Amino acid sequence: MRIASRVILAGCCVWAAWAVGSVEDPGADGPRAEETPSRATPMRPVSKADQFRGMAIQLHGGRETFDRYHKLIPEVAELGADTVMFVVYGWQSHAGSLDLHVDPYRSADDASVGKLMDLAAVHGMRRILMPVILLKAPRTGEWRGKIVPPARDWDAWFDRYRQFIAKYARLAEKHNVELLMVGSELIRTEPHTKQWRDTIASVREIYHGSLGYSANWDHYQTTKIGFWDDLDVVGMTSYYQLAAKAKPRIEEVNRNWAKIKKEIMAFQREVDRPIIFTEVGWCSQEGAARQGWNYFANERATPAGQREQAVLYESFMKTWTDEPAVKGIIWWEWDLSEGGASNYGYTPKGKLAETYLRLWFQNKPRPATAERSTVLRDSGE
Repeated sequence: MRIASRVILAGCCVWAAWAVGSVEDPGADGPRAEETPSRATPMRPVSKADQFRGMAIQLHGGRETFDRYHKLIPEVAELGADTVMFVVYGWQSHAGSLDLHVDPYRSADDASVGKLMDLAAVHGMRRILMPVILLKAPRTGEWRGKIVPPARDWDAWFDRYRQFIAKYARLAEKHNVELLMVGSELIRTEPHTKQWRDTIASVREIYHGSLGYSANWDHYQTTKIGFWDDLDVVGMTSYYQLAAKAKPRIEEVNRNWAKIKKEIMAFQREVDRPIIFTEVGWCSQEGAARQGWNYFANERATPAGQREQAVLYESFMKTWTDEPAVKGIIWWEWDLSEGGASNYGYTPKGKLAETYLRLWFQNKPRPATAERSTVLRDSGE
């Protein structure tokens, strides 16, 4: 999922319980009642040609961003991806602060992001832009899903957030980006339906492409988010518990995905919007199937960890590739590391999962040898 420092990683994928002790937010159990008419177009069937199939690239580093990351664009294109999702960051001090800002030393500068998006287009790929909030000095157990402003001043927080997202709406419009995500995993903000509707409306005044929001894997339901009908696509992550223990058999993972898929598809029919999986990925660690979000659970690179990652890739592909309600699948992530046998992070680079990914991008079946392989079908040793 996200590789830079532990603080950066934690802001991106760590899931935790939502209670923040003394800062419980009234009304956090479901969307607020304020409603306005939907402004988004109802779902149309998703054709194979329209489906986003891509990789996520996180962008950090201020004015050096283009120089650092431009080499990844041809690499992702060479994999066979037709889409790249650029993840850019704003920063708050902690979950209870009111100082959301773009950091000139940590946030990718606009010129670099624009050049990278244009380069992706030159390589024939579509672009998704996903702005995300990270915390510079999180207090115990904090991440962006626990943001509650001082004195619960949601008007002030959303005013600041609208300035933040407008910046990236202008950038997306300037570079003809195909899809803009208006937020990511902001769990405590989600009950404030009217504020989100107003935010989405303000973005549509600037940007004229498709809009989505990336929900946490266990917090997408309409009882928790009430503004899906203002968006064009429903985004969600994929860090479910898919096995009871490390090194699972693929049959167990498949069964668990089948149960999860029933719930997601019932929700999809309810909201009448196509789904885009914004973060599909698992570390190459033993135990990744049990806690996909927990990148520090077992920080060891082992052959069994690589096999577990590959099993998880294969099972997701089997479950979701041919689902017509899925607008996109974005794999997490392609990064600046070398990947390979010594890497236990999310990237598939230089690992068994990359072999599967290349075949998937090319719409080819896995090798016949893999079909017979007990190593891949049962990652136990």
